[in-house]
Amino acid sequence: MKFACTLLCASLPAATLLAGLDVKTFGAAGDGVADDSAALRKAAERLKADGGGTLDFPAGTYRIGTRRGGPVFDGVSNVRINFAPGAVLLMDNLEADGNGGGHGLTFRAPAENIELYNVSIVWKNRPRRRSMGDGLRFEGFPQEGKTLRSIRLENCRVEASAQTGAVLMGCSDVTVRNFTVKNSWADGLHFNACRNVTVDGVTGEETGDDTLAFVTYYAPEFTGKTGTVFSLPDLGEWNNSNSSAANIRSAGGRANGIRIAGAKDLKISNVEVEGKSSGIIVDAGAVGARHKWQYLAGRGIEIRDVKLRNCDTGFYVWQFNAGLDDPRFAGFDVKCENFAISGCRNDSVHLSGVSGVRLKNFRTDGCRWRFRTFRDCAVEQAAIAGAPFLLIGDDAPVKPEESARLAANRTRLDGVALTGGMLEIQKCRGLDLRKVDITGTPAGAVFVRQTFDSSFREFKLAGINRENKPGTFAIRLLQSRGLQWNQVEVTAAHPLAAVFEIGGGNAKLRSGDITVENLAAVPEPTPPVRFQGGPFAPENCTVSSPSSD
Repeated sequence: MKFACTLLCASLPAATLLAGLDVKTFGAAGDGVADDSAALRKAAERLKADGGGTLDFPAGTYRIGTRRGGPVFDGVSNVRINFAPGAVLLMDNLEADGNGGGHGLTFRAPAENIELYNVSIVWKNRPRRRSMGDGLRFEGFPQEGKTLRSIRLENCRVEASAQTGAVLMGCSDVTVRNFTVKNSWADGLHFNACRNVTVDGVTGEETGDDTLAFVTYYAPEFTGKTGTVFSLPDLGEWNNSNSSAANIRSAGGRANGIRIAGAKDLKISNVEVEGKSSGIIVDAGAVGARHKWQYLAGRGIEIRDVKLRNCDTGFYVWQFNAGLDDPRFAGFDVKCENFAISGCRNDSVHLSGVSGVRLKNFRTDGCRWRFRTFRDCAVEQAAIAGAPFLLIGDDAPVKPEESARLAANRTRLDGVALTGGMLEIQKCRGLDLRKVDITGTPAGAVFVRQTFDSSFREFKLAGINRENKPGTFAIRLLQSRGLQWNQVEVTAAHPLAAVFEIGGGNAKLRSGDITVENLAAVPEPTPPVRFQGGPFAPENCTVSSPSSD
């Protein structure tokens, strides 16, 4: 705060800073009945003429009754706006059809040193649908000298906005502290093509879109002008780079708690989300039949200390063009640590069409994990309760005779514990799985199909087949080749047909080149392995325990 005051003191006349400009001196009534639009426009014009200043809103309700919306600070630097306790900007300017008729406060580039304290903006009637009307709107441009620079929002709130609570486009050096948004039709707090952003404290309740969004669009050539969204041709400093957000709370409404798209060098921490479509989503992709916008894959993204509850999907990293392997859209760099996820309706964790995602210290309860068409990912220390873990190396249908085309997933799991759910692996190549514990499955524990050149080490399977299903195998390996198993311990709640079943039953893809070493703790009289017989029996398979059948 001292730094900001010093900055303003150097820029503004001392008398203006000490006394401030009271909006009532420009004719604002603040009684919630009179239309104060004209008076507030006059105040904005005075600040521009003075080269900046402090604008004070005493306690009262300042009604905006015109379709033009609230005041616009166009190219005005060195602005400080203070709302006293009990001061509210009341937006009573809906169109005849019930849609939004304008924004609350608008700031337009080029300008610098803009500070807002305790600003409260409320729509008198909630708009009929998402339409024109942001609470706070910052129209910058992503270029030095053309941007809105040095912005501070502190203890501000917006309620029932026709669009976002606050949107910042092409802005630089932004600090937001304790921002609250309720019942917005669109995002709570949205950053597009900004840089050097620090957010400390966002609360979103029933937001119509993402509570917090760091989104920059992609186009082969730069597009956008002041007052519109920006699309950039590659990841650079204006992709919301060198930014951080902490202490985020989001509950209810639509879309996501946090959305990250086309971002670079962004740190997110201390997040709680409940009741959203996705708790946190990191997405990318090109324009297609279902998507009119496109985003590059985020890189340098770090997310930690997160609690997600009762969302459709907890944590979702998604490249939304099926089969697109362009690293600009699929090559992520996302590191996540210390997540607790519960009560999801679809997936606790879902990766689709992506590479470069690393997860550490995850705890989830009640919903599955799904990795689909993934590359170069890693999971370290994950506890998954009451749900399976699905690793699907290629989402597209693969005929057995085409399995050689499967690309290497190059993915590692280290220290994964599943309770009450099995591990299912299909159409993968190049997996490295170690220290996997699976406990209390209804029947079998591991199912592997059409998987190649992979390593499985230190597997402990305990209390499996708890529902006593006949013909249960602890581990099934079908139509797979080049699998190395080492140090497998198995105990079962009820008898098993065998620990391993190896086969596949397909003339064009016979299982083979499978080694199982150090198989231990097999409950008697369970045989260690059963090889499927007939013309498609597996070939070149060895188990370091006597087999039967």
